[in-house]
Amino acid sequence: MTTEQIKNFLATAEVLNFHKASSTMFIAQPALSRQIKNLEDEIGALLFDRTKKQIKLTAAGLFFKNEMKRVFDQFEQTKKRTGQIHRGEAGEIKMGHVSTAMQSVIPPFLMEIKKGHPDLKITLKEGACTDMINKIMHRELDFGLMPNVIIPNEIDEVLLYKENFVVVMPKNLKISTQKNERLKTLAKADWILPALEDSQGYNEILYRLFHKNGFWPKVVFESPNASTNLRLVSEGLGVTIIGKSAIKNVKLNIKHFELTEVSPKVEMHFVWLKERKEELKNYIELFLKIFSEIKAT
Repeated sequence: MTTEQIKNFLATAEVLNFHKASSTMFIAQPALSRQIKNLEDEIGALLFDRTKKQIKLTAAGLFFKNEMKRVFDQFEQTKKRTGQIHRGEAGEIKMGHVSTAMQSVIPPFLMEIKKGHPDLKITLKEGACTDMINKIMHRELDFGLMPNVIIPNEIDEVLLYKENFVVVMPKNLKISTQKNERLKTLAKADWILPALEDSQGYNEILYRLFHKNGFWPKVVFESPNASTNLRLVSEGLGVTIIGKSAIKNVKLNIKHFELTEVSPKVEMHFVWLKERKEELKNYIELFLKIFSEIKAT
């Protein structure tokens, strides 16, 4: 059984006329009749009830027609989808991210995907940086969005943006009004920070900053989730330090000050496994183009 035989059968089953079908399929009528007879012999069933005046489908022929149309429709859809996946226009991508990415790049990124590539499914997995890197290394995630943490050599990365740190505290907390003294005012405050093992590299930046201001923070709660930390601050349970975009559109009982003079900044990196670069090439190009357009606006 060949695809040519099936296509010729479907054409004949559609018009129920060998002469018309042979003209449509650009095949001689005797050759078409032979193909269908061979197909019937192979299947072991008559597909057409033939008379001198007309032909019609048998019950077996009607079933075969409906099933083959479904199979061919699926074949065409599979062919189309395979091309889309190759071009990065379809398929399913698993993307890990830190919670702060949800306040910055993810919503506009998903809007662009939905608008321009509706057949591409993005599954988001929020988590700590260490866990995310581990899952990328084990191919459980395709990509990750994470801050300036220590990234293994096996991982490729592209810096998407930098921003200032902000120190966030309850609204009723009093601090120094002098710009260079504000952080020192919080030396004895209760701090809410990511766990050291969750964000190696990022936390080192924070602790160097604390050391520069003459104190070691008293950490009372640890969480990698920015929304959780901001909620705890809002309830008066401590203060935290975070990237500026994390407080965007947040309506909580909090206030903040920006560390404009501090370097380095909070960074957001787009990462993937180096050895998968060729496999993910089209997705990488598409996503970086979208991230670049988001940044431009």
